Amino acid sequence: MKHLFIIRLIAGLVFLFFGILHFVSPENFKHILQASNLPLADFNLIFVPIVEVVVGALLILGLYTRLIAIIGCITMAIAFYATITILHLDPSQLPDGMTEKPFSPPLIVPIIIFLMCLYVLIFGAGAWSIDKRKKKNPS
Repeated sequence: MKHLFIIRLIAGLVFLFFGILHFVSPENFKHILQASNLPLADFNLIFVPIVEVVVGALLILGLYTRLIAIIGCITMAIAFYATITILHLDPSQLPDGMTEKPFSPPLIVPIIIFLMCLYVLIFGAGAWSIDKRKKKNPS
């Protein structure tokens, strides 16, 4: 089950990348939230990057892996919805102050990361994880 480490590592790195990107450059992420009509855009502008960084770090470490995989699946389902909404937006439907559609990753990215999180949810953390070490040495 060492392949689970590779899946966790890739998904975790993607979550970390986008979480850090949303912290460093929140303008585009704010436009994504507004253009996709997701509720609580101002709250999500801060909350979602925190979730992405935590999910990414814990997936890489293999800590609370199944719970984190559920959160990852939910996050990617919402990212899929936001991406679909933006792809189908007509420029006349953009919120006030926006002149063009915000950049969003290709649709395949949230689909693949969702499937990776689902795989980890089903099969667990695998080798090289803190969860596996905790099972071996319960204290």
